[in-house]
Amino acid sequence: MPQLTIEHSAASDDATATTRRRSIALRLDGMAWLRVEPEVFSELGVSSGDEIDASRRAEVETALARVRARLFVIRSLSVKAQSTAEIEKKLAARDVPSNIALEAIERVRGYGYLDDAALAGQLARGMRGRGYGRRRAEQKLRERGLRGHCAEAALDEAYGEQDEAALARAALGRRSVADDADRRRALAFLARRGFSAGAAWAAIRRAGEEG
Repeated sequence: MPQLTIEHSAASDDATATTRRRSIALRLDGMAWLRVEPEVFSELGVSSGDEIDASRRAEVETALARVRARLFVIRSLSVKAQSTAEIEKKLAARDVPSNIALEAIERVRGYGYLDDAALAGQLARGMRGRGYGRRRAEQKLRERGLRGHCAEAALDEAYGEQDEAALARAALGRRSVADDADRRRALAFLARRGFSAGAAWAAIRRAGEEG
């Protein structure tokens, strides 16, 4: 039965040593098998001298895939808050098997790093604060893979008690509504911002009355 040997890479003195990650080589009867990162190795449960049959080999390779998937998700989320759908897409692009991807996502969700409801709420409040209507906020959430009850709850919290016409008027700012051409441009602007036609016209009328 093939016997495992473990080789820890030595630090290099060349100019790229600080940018190249160190790794650990796993060999079976002297033949290259796996090369793994130090932070991954401790979770594989192997030691030098272990006898590795085909079944054990498959177990170690699966364990490696699981650890790498989990660490990838954690690192990705440490750079930017993302939705479950966005993380699923990234794992699929890396050809991570669906069962391993699901396991990694659930493990990281358990750590509190992945929270679709919190992300949806943050995005919805941010869109409202930047002067966008509910429709545009809903589009933004869909683009980030946030749909269904999670998105609706966030949108209701951010916009549910808000006067849409008042929000549209605030978004309109000091834009001129002096003539028909100005009003058409204002209407198009508010439509792009995600306001309904009714709220947009109400905002335009208020602006005209104020002007």
